[in-house]
Amino acid sequence: VDVIREHMMRAPTENPLERVQYADFKTYLPGDILTKVDRASMAHSLEVRVPFLDHCFVEWANQLPVGLKLRAREGKYILKKSLERHVPRKVLYRQKMGFSVPLTEWFRGPLRGRLRDVLTSRSLAETGMFDMDFIGELVTAHQSGLKDHSAALWALVMFDSFLRQVHTAPTIPPKTIGIKDRIRGEAGRQLSAKTTQQTATQLRFQKGGTHV
Repeated sequence: VDVIREHMMRAPTENPLERVQYADFKTYLPGDILTKVDRASMAHSLEVRVPFLDHCFVEWANQLPVGLKLRAREGKYILKKSLERHVPRKVLYRQKMGFSVPLTEWFRGPLRGRLRDVLTSRSLAETGMFDMDFIGELVTAHQSGLKDHSAALWALVMFDSFLRQVHTAPTIPPKTIGIKDRIRGEAGRQLSAKTTQQTATQLRFQKGGTHV
């Protein structure tokens, strides 16, 4: 909260909406949305958000009056109006649909048993940081449909995974590392010498007019 407030205070505007947008440019976009969505989409040759990030377009959009950005609780007003001739109205003005992972349903369905197994294991209990009875209550309340605790439960699952990786990470004695390094170094020197010899041989053949 303090970070967002600080960016909003630095925004070169007095308008509340534009201050929020400025804070988004400095935090949420580069730290979350662009990092996750754009990298994942471009890895599959999809253009999701990048066309709207052209710096000339962004600079132009920032100069638009606030009333063209938000009007009567309708966000992206001017963008939607410009697309009315090309996109069906029922699609253009439907309720926003995100791309979040359906953890709520998964933790009540296909991951129901897995969730309870993970959060009742020894990893979390042995840290002494958690009230395991309360965690059990969270799981029960979520899986019964009484409450949606998917965000908190997901954080606990990820922390448990971290603990398991740390506790099960193999440790190599220093002497073993030294031996491996020496073996690897000797193998590297032999390979380097062999490569140098092959290169010299190829050069001699090429100089004589024969290519290998």
